[in-house]
Amino acid sequence: MISLSKRIFVAAIMFGKIASGFAGEAILFDDPGLIGYRDGESISGLYDAENEKFSCYFLFSQDGGARPRPNIGGYTDTALLTFIPGDRSLEYNDRNRFFDIPGNLYRENDEWVLHTSSGQAGCENSTGGFTFKLGSKEASRYSVEETIPAIGIRLIKRKSFLYNYQNGKFLARRGFLTKGNAVIVLEKRDGFSLVRFSDPRLNKDSYGKITINWIHTVDLVDPFPSIIRALKQ
Repeated sequence: MISLSKRIFVAAIMFGKIASGFAGEAILFDDPGLIGYRDGESISGLYDAENEKFSCYFLFSQDGGARPRPNIGGYTDTALLTFIPGDRSLEYNDRNRFFDIPGNLYRENDEWVLHTSSGQAGCENSTGGFTFKLGSKEASRYSVEETIPAIGIRLIKRKSFLYNYQNGKFLARRGFLTKGNAVIVLEKRDGFSLVRFSDPRLNKDSYGKITINWIHTVDLVDPFPSIIRALKQ
């Protein structure tokens, strides 16, 4: 789903210059295929892992604005809706509703456990399995490694070339992202967005490799339901 030049441009100095206006924080894990996002009390995220045979890919959001509740052994239980973007567009209203599957997020300190009531499309194989319940040895457990201020998680809606920002100008480079790639938006400036991308391809040497570059903001789509819409579900 991605073509990148060999040189990964990680502009760490840019983090010191990120503009204000963050909506929340992105949550990074020991598994690069999982991305979480927290905006106040609202939780959303995405899981993406691919190999030569399978692709386990789905999004999740806090279901109907439900508040977390205590659960087994000190874990906090948050009801989720897991879903798949549609083929026509990547917006929430155009999702493939056949794959609307309830789920749960269990949290204890820095541990997340994700569970879906049935297997999501492409999952329950070597790329990821989420039907095992909390307490099972096979349950999908993840450890939070870092949180970073961010505007949100977005999907690439068409082929989008990468740019460097140098001396007040956006300069095109060789790499690009393709439709469906998930990114974390860190900053917006003059029609461009600074994004963080982690390669989800398990069978490649670049698995989990991070690239941080600018792309055209118009090439991004927010695939999640708005908080107001979620409360009405």
